[in-house]
Amino acid sequence: MYSKLKIIGLLTVFVGLMVLAPESPGRIRGTNQHYQQGDWVTYSSTRFVRDLAIGQQYVYFATTGGITRFNYFSEKWDFPWTTSNGLADNDIYIVAMDFNTGYLWCANGQGLSYLDPASQFWYNVYYDEIGLDPSEGVTSIGFGQDRRVYLLTSNNRWLASENTATDFRSISRPEDESTITWFGEKRRYERKLPPLFMSDGFLFDERNRVIEDMEFRNFKITSWIQDNYQNIWIGTWGLGAARANVATSRLDLLQYGLWDQAVDAIARDGEDFWVGGIQGSRVKAGITEWGIFSGEPRYYEAYLLTGFDNGEVSAIAVDDYTVWIGTHDGLTRYDRKKGIWRTYTIVNNLVNNWVNDIVVDEDAIWVATDGGVSYVVKKTVGTDSLTIRHVLYPKLRNIAVYDLDIQGNLLWMGTEFGVFVYDKKKKEGSFYTSVADPVEKATYAITCYKNEVWYATDYGIAGFNSKTGKRFDPPARYYLKNVRVYRLTADEKTVWAATDNGALKYDRENKRWVRFSVQDGLPSDEVLSLYLDGDYIWFGTPLGLTQFYWNAPYRID
Repeated sequence: MYSKLKIIGLLTVFVGLMVLAPESPGRIRGTNQHYQQGDWVTYSSTRFVRDLAIGQQYVYFATTGGITRFNYFSEKWDFPWTTSNGLADNDIYIVAMDFNTGYLWCANGQGLSYLDPASQFWYNVYYDEIGLDPSEGVTSIGFGQDRRVYLLTSNNRWLASENTATDFRSISRPEDESTITWFGEKRRYERKLPPLFMSDGFLFDERNRVIEDMEFRNFKITSWIQDNYQNIWIGTWGLGAARANVATSRLDLLQYGLWDQAVDAIARDGEDFWVGGIQGSRVKAGITEWGIFSGEPRYYEAYLLTGFDNGEVSAIAVDDYTVWIGTHDGLTRYDRKKGIWRTYTIVNNLVNNWVNDIVVDEDAIWVATDGGVSYVVKKTVGTDSLTIRHVLYPKLRNIAVYDLDIQGNLLWMGTEFGVFVYDKKKKEGSFYTSVADPVEKATYAITCYKNEVWYATDYGIAGFNSKTGKRFDPPARYYLKNVRVYRLTADEKTVWAATDNGALKYDRENKRWVRFSVQDGLPSDEVLSLYLDGDYIWFGTPLGLTQFYWNAPYRID
């Protein structure tokens, strides 16, 4: 296959030098063989592409969110390679295919990783382990006819190893480099791209190697390569991957992944997910609507949409044709039928602009804020007189409510002063009290399953039966120290907790708690949100959205 490839161009952008992390016992050494590949899959923001390579089945793109893989036979994306599958880091600088062995190599923010094609296991070596200085990065990977792997660093140092190992040693520069096939900065490329045409308001500028959108933003072309089938595969900085057809001169974006990587909120809408998060002030944030297994993602950038005031998202709920989005600047409504965005704040009678959670029932949209709870009267949605009311105002005035869940007529709240229960029909409520349980402590997460109520405080996770009042004793009640629980969810087999120290699962049958971490497949030990989906569970983290096959019949956790 490789002999058929005609490389017409490759330009790799390296944003800063790779910085070495200090020695850590938590380093990922490779694929966790307790799991099968695909048990853990992380989807992150992969629209920033540094490099690409063509293999025997896939085109590989080196992105800031892992290695994405486009199958050019089926013309579909396969799940990306990330730390969930064994990579040392998701920030990929170079991706390289060794056709001598079939190994896929990459240089990332922590070290070098390679994939054994037979086992489909990843193996890692960190930069300090091969003698690189803290400010020194790998800029090129090469494969020689002598069956060696060559590295060239930013300090112009040469290293080499056998092509099935990572025993890299410093060497002198070879006299003859013509037998080495290079990836990265040393890859040979021609500086000219052909004129190409795009749709949807994009303009391809081959002279300056950028793509311009309708907002006059320029997205740099970082890398490109032509295969033997009249395709030019292109990587961009900000728009992801693209493919051009030489015969038609048409260039199409191959959109994949999230717009932003942090996922504080997950909502399911049929086959689609709505995903958003609090990204920080460095980026102009947006949200993603994506049928991960059925189509391309749609991106909504807040600053480009009138009525969508803030893309820093803390909560999302979908109700038929309406999407409700909670931010720290109010509650945003997206009417998908009319394509209208509108944000509601204290000016519209929202009790507080800092939204923490949203739940929906047949009558109302309930909104937890840092100053109490408001609800939108559903029958007024879409009219000129949309009505927002407060729950037990002023009783709950200025009380931070972090989480909500609905149990029949009851609305359960996790507040800064403990568990609060509100009867929606009677329009009355009070703080829940217990002699033995910490229900009067700050409650950050709460969830209901049938008659059960589970909640989390600084003292850990506890629960009770709301019909009988019976509390759940240890081991169901789980004491935690110095761990913050962000969200809870439950079903007939399990209870799950998203925490700042991994994900926790309570196995009801075996009466035990199990912790999952980066070593298992999470991209981060900080888990911000949850969505339980049958035999799978989805975790929102600062580094992406992760699917975990928790109920695999071939594995015991």
